[in-house]
Amino acid sequence: MIRLGRFNPVEDSLVIERDTLDMQVLAGEPVPAEALKAALTASTPPEDGLLDLYAERLLLHALDTRDTEAAGIVTRLMDAHPAVDERLSRILTDTLHVQPDAVYAVIRARLSDNPDPRWLPRLKLAALFSLRVAINDGTPETIVNWLTLVAREPANYELSDVLHYGILAAQPRAHTDGELGRQLIVLAAKRDPAALETLLADADLLAALPNNFGRVLREMDGDPLQLLQARGTEVFLVAMARAARTGNGVMFTPAVVSQVWELYINNNQPTALPADYRAEAIVQEWAKHGIQYLSREALERLLALMIAHKRDDLVMQLIHQAEGAKTLLPFLANALESSQRAINDMLDLISRIIAAGDLTPQQAATTYTTMLNDLEWRKEALPLAQQLARTLQQHPSIPVSRETAWHLLNLAAETRDELTARVAVKRLLGDQETVEDDNQLVEDMRRVNTQGGWSEATRQLLTNWWRGFVRGLPLARLQRLERLLDGKRGLDDERSILQTVLAVRRMLGQHSLHEFAQQVNAAFSVLEALADSFDLSSKRTFNFDAAAVRTELDARNDEISPQERQVLANNLKELAQLIATMGDNRTKAVLMRRGDELDRDLMSGEQLPHSAVDAMKWLSGYWAGMQDSEEAET
Repeated sequence: MIRLGRFNPVEDSLVIERDTLDMQVLAGEPVPAEALKAALTASTPPEDGLLDLYAERLLLHALDTRDTEAAGIVTRLMDAHPAVDERLSRILTDTLHVQPDAVYAVIRARLSDNPDPRWLPRLKLAALFSLRVAINDGTPETIVNWLTLVAREPANYELSDVLHYGILAAQPRAHTDGELGRQLIVLAAKRDPAALETLLADADLLAALPNNFGRVLREMDGDPLQLLQARGTEVFLVAMARAARTGNGVMFTPAVVSQVWELYINNNQPTALPADYRAEAIVQEWAKHGIQYLSREALERLLALMIAHKRDDLVMQLIHQAEGAKTLLPFLANALESSQRAINDMLDLISRIIAAGDLTPQQAATTYTTMLNDLEWRKEALPLAQQLARTLQQHPSIPVSRETAWHLLNLAAETRDELTARVAVKRLLGDQETVEDDNQLVEDMRRVNTQGGWSEATRQLLTNWWRGFVRGLPLARLQRLERLLDGKRGLDDERSILQTVLAVRRMLGQHSLHEFAQQVNAAFSVLEALADSFDLSSKRTFNFDAAAVRTELDARNDEISPQERQVLANNLKELAQLIATMGDNRTKAVLMRRGDELDRDLMSGEQLPHSAVDAMKWLSGYWAGMQDSEEAET
């Protein structure tokens, strides 16, 4: 077509070129793609039917070469010109049946350039046709490539249902191709959770899965960490969730438990996964049933992680399982100690476990003791020691080792903690009753006194226990202990108690109290008779006539044998000496204190006796009921 007007060499040359191009297009002759692009993007593009032809030629070029620029030009023309759109749509539809991937490339180029929802149905149709061809006639690699391409498309392309169809359509081919099955499961786990359950329920597909991937998902007996590294978080969690739900603990090593926990605690898990396959579901399954199938090492790691991250709710669930406390108790203390939590915080958790009935007082005491040993009984561990002391105080039947009791007393002495000291001393003194080595007994008493002597309460505990203890000992052992206590610093009170018990034993001898009372009565009668006979009133003068005494007694010689007379003579001599000595040793009344006041104090127990005469007065007041019981113990 020749255009007439004012002559312009440049413009006329362009017009001639354009006319030539138009004739070539009309004639169906080969035309360079660049020329088509230039014409369609020029300020004066072809018009009417010629525009349709240009667009058709450029579309065929784009389908054949995947030229994204050409695809963009053509598809924009389709948007702008309904007639062009109608003509080229027919071409795209026809091409779908023979070369759907080319159609997909053209439409994909359009959406990449300028997303337009009007093109989404066409893209979906192209994807479906392409997948169908790949699944029916392509290699497994081609199938996977197409599925991966669709899976990676932006969400606003709305191809999720296409992906779902493609995965399920390819499923039968995976029965004989394990690598394809592996790729399908990976894609489903990452992009299509709706298809995941279908694939995992396919026994033939699972049977064909290769290597470690197959072992982990099929036998649940592979290396899940290698699976995580090679195939990603999604497949790892799927495998772990399946194992947890079936109660198979083979793969749950401590390292695997740590990995699942890290995903859980950091909430670092794929949101596309169904809830049943997320780390939270796995941890909750462990908390409810893990005791039944997790190994000891896995449980130890799990408990430590729960405690360290202050997930006490999960700790309570884990321990509350059947056999939970029994299984976890051996490493509960270590998990608590290594958690770096505050001691009071740890004690609160233990108290909750006890309150729930999952930990007995005996088990709690064992836990406290283990933790204290791990902490080397440092001052900072006092709250633990106090809780152990309270537990032992509330449950006296709970056994505790001597070593632990000594540690308690040492820590109490260091911190001046009265409660802990009392409990420790009670336990130590209770154990002393079984000690047969007197040297050890005395040394332990000295140590108790040294460590607990700062407390009046513990001193009183030692004194009261010692009084009760020595009462049950035979005379020979009392004498042995008296010798061992001689000169032992800090045990003066205990030695006094022992000496007093020995004095009472010697006083009574082998006689009963009834017999002793009769003997005292007889002695009193003799002494009273002597006193009445020879200690006359100061108002009367008594002159002793020896001849008269001899005559009086000789007249009764036949009443006693010579041997008895000799015994009587010796006893009278020694009795006289004993009375004199007792009189010399009696407590003297101090200045401004009359003798009758001293006697009264002795009999009431306010004054302790210092001699045999004092002891007689003190005992008189005791048996007469003149002494208060508390005063009698001081």
